[in-house]
Amino acid sequence: MNRSQDLTNILNGWQYDEDDNVRFLQGEDGRDIMQIRQPLGIEQYNLEGRPDGLKPDGEDNFLDLYLKKEKSAEKSGGSMILEDGDFLKLRDEGVLYYYRYLALFQVGQYDRVARDTEHNLKISRLLEQHYESENQKELLQYRPYIRRMNAISKAMIYLADDETARAIEELEKGKTDIEEWPPVSTPVFEFEKIRSLQHLSGVLSQIRDADSNQQGPKGFKERLTEELSKAVGNEDYERAARLRDRLRRLE
Repeated sequence: MNRSQDLTNILNGWQYDEDDNVRFLQGEDGRDIMQIRQPLGIEQYNLEGRPDGLKPDGEDNFLDLYLKKEKSAEKSGGSMILEDGDFLKLRDEGVLYYYRYLALFQVGQYDRVARDTEHNLKISRLLEQHYESENQKELLQYRPYIRRMNAISKAMIYLADDETARAIEELEKGKTDIEEWPPVSTPVFEFEKIRSLQHLSGVLSQIRDADSNQQGPKGFKERLTEELSKAVGNEDYERAARLRDRLRRLE
C-alpha cells in the first residue's frame, strides 16, 4: 500500500465528536461542500447538483437529463419509456440525495432538504409514469416518507419566519398527497404511509395548540423541549436527536 494513501493524519486532524461532526466549507474549485466526520471516516457532499459532483451528459443530475427527454418525447407526440438501466441510474441518484437531505435535516438546513426531497419526488413521478416494471416499487414504496420530510422541512421554514398559517397549509397538503397517492403493494409503503400521516398530524396538532394559546414559535419550542425530555427518558435516542436538531433550528 502506498503510504500517501493512508488517511490517518487527516482523521487525526478532525477528531470525531457526535455533537459537532458536520462542517460547511468551500472546495478548492469554489464549490460549496458539506463534510461529516463519522467514527471511522469522513463523508463529503457537494451542496449543489449531485452530492457526488458528477454531471451526466453535462446536466446537473440524471433527473434533469430525463426531464428533458420526457419533454422532448411529448413535443414529438410520444411518451418517454424508461428501461431497467434508466431505473438504476435514477434509483442510485435518489439514494445519494437521500443521504444528503437526511444529514441536512439533522443540522437544520431545511431549505436544502425541501429542494432534495422535491428532487426525489420528481424521480418517483417519472418512474410511476414511464417505467413499467415491478422494480419501480423499490423507490415508490418510500414516497410517503419523502413527502413527509418535504412537508415538515417547508413547514419549519415558514415557522422560522412566523408564518404559521402557511406552515399548517403545507403540512395539510402533505397529508392530502400521501392519502391520495395510489397504493404500492408492499408492507413498507403501508407502514410509511401510516407513520407519515400520524407524524404530520402530530406536528399539526402541536402547531395549532401553540398558535391557539398565542405562544407562537416559543410555545412550539417549549413543547419540543418537553418531547425531547420524554424521548431521552424512554431511551428513544433516535427521536431525541431529531427533536434536538429541530430545537437548534428554532433557536
